[in-house]
Amino acid sequence: MRVLFLALILPLCLSAVFAQSIILEPIVIERNRYSHSLKDSEYFVYDYENGFPYSSQEDIVDYSSSLDLRKRTAYGLSQDVSLRGSIFEDTAVTLNGIKLNDPQTGHFSLQIPLTSADFERADILKNPQIINFTLKRPKDSGGLVKASFGEHALWEELISCNFRLSDIKNRISLEHKSSKGHRQDTDFDIYNFSSHSFWQKDFRYAEFIFGSTIRDFGLGNGYASRFPSQQEHITQQFYSLIAGIEHESCQLKSSIYLRRHTDKFILERHNPPFYTNYHTTYVYGMNNRLEFSNYTFFSFDIERQKIDSTNLNKHKRLRKGLSLGIDENRIGDFIFDIHAGVDYYEHFEFIEKGHLGFGYFLNDKLKLRFSYDRLWRAPSFTELYYVSPSDRGNPFLGLQRSNNFELGADLSLSPELEFSTSLFLRDQSDTIDWVKNNPALVWKADNVGDIKAYGVDEYLKLKINKGAFDALSFAYTYLELDKDNTYNFSKYVFDYNKHKLVNSYDFSFGSLAFKAVVNFIKPLRRKNYTTLDLKAFKQLGNFSLSLEGTNIFNKGYQESADIPCLGRWYKLSLSYAF
Repeated sequence: MRVLFLALILPLCLSAVFAQSIILEPIVIERNRYSHSLKDSEYFVYDYENGFPYSSQEDIVDYSSSLDLRKRTAYGLSQDVSLRGSIFEDTAVTLNGIKLNDPQTGHFSLQIPLTSADFERADILKNPQIINFTLKRPKDSGGLVKASFGEHALWEELISCNFRLSDIKNRISLEHKSSKGHRQDTDFDIYNFSSHSFWQKDFRYAEFIFGSTIRDFGLGNGYASRFPSQQEHITQQFYSLIAGIEHESCQLKSSIYLRRHTDKFILERHNPPFYTNYHTTYVYGMNNRLEFSNYTFFSFDIERQKIDSTNLNKHKRLRKGLSLGIDENRIGDFIFDIHAGVDYYEHFEFIEKGHLGFGYFLNDKLKLRFSYDRLWRAPSFTELYYVSPSDRGNPFLGLQRSNNFELGADLSLSPELEFSTSLFLRDQSDTIDWVKNNPALVWKADNVGDIKAYGVDEYLKLKINKGAFDALSFAYTYLELDKDNTYNFSKYVFDYNKHKLVNSYDFSFGSLAFKAVVNFIKPLRRKNYTTLDLKAFKQLGNFSLSLEGTNIFNKGYQESADIPCLGRWYKLSLSYAF
């Protein structure tokens, strides 16, 4: 506890010293996606107007061809994320840079306890395997009221209000969603609440975020095909306090956070005494980062993870991390960044990590780039200790490590034409998966050996603005995995999309705007399928009217083995901005 206290107080004391010893001026830092970036990344903006159709704030990332979002049920209630063939435990999910991954199981990492009015954009950083959600800053005034209804007795209500108290900008939002579900035992009832405050004066700023969610929902056969009426009751609270300074000579940012998550899982909702588990996890810690004008930086973070479970029992573990490096820096036609660090993780001791990026501008429109990331992850508490009629954890699991390589090029002929291509390779050792050799056996967690995931990413965006046609984009990912293990059946690792193509089209007729998205997916072991999502939008003064539908031709397919797709789902929304 003393270490935690000192790590928090020291950066704040340094802030005070800087504030008193030099004259500071506020600055604004802007970075262009292509001219000053070594990462193959893409982002999606949350736009009530002509944005992508999505049912929850987490769903929007599924429009990336590099990413596969496996939905057991609708509206972000239970879904797993796979990025370039990684399984759901491997991808880091962050909120304004704070990691949200649940130590109990990665199944909960994308259950973000905020409302759809809070989100500004979602960035997907592919080689380091990170999805970062960025929040909108509160404003002096204004707000949003929104109501939606749709198929399967869907109802949504949202109210969000911005206001100012003295020098502090605030936003409070409340959201409710409910439905009878797209099939039997997939009904849901969701309540989201958030409070966001931001203060800034000259070079100093502070930010407080609180989010809470209550989610009761049926899973169908989401986790085990033998039990078609599973159910979960989830609550989650998230707190973060961020303080820092921004100056042309240095930047300092310190944050503390707490995430509490409870889960009541019922294997057979019509017979709860048969098998019901209760889990409560706590994740709390702090991040500190100090940057200098010469692009060097130092960061320190510490985190405690705890679980109290009727199935997994009580466990806790502590992680501490240090990193040093040089942020993206351009010298002539060259651009580079590098950082290295070490983490101390209880039970696993010291673990190295690092990143190297290098780029070269052939001219002002074309850039070549290379990046390398050394990553690791510890097994979740479920992978270590879980016991059920269909699954069994392994307390002797070791760390999973990977070396990620990427070689690419970015071409920007004009603001209207962008093209990017990347070759990637992930060399992964001691891969963690759920496996078995006989269909009659239970799934067992194990370090199954080495895996090489490799492929190609292609992206093209073209703005046309001729007639009714406004813009189009094409994103394609090819993925292949080579395995080196002795098991006959893999639950997660070798259930991946070999091909994924996402085509997006924007067009308008007067004040009526449309976005159509065609998704073609060819899984390795399941039948290929094509879906069409559509959104129509019209602005009427301060009012907005939208009609959106996913899988509008009601194409039948499986996103995971034995789990039917969501099918067609339409909804009509009316919102008022003030």
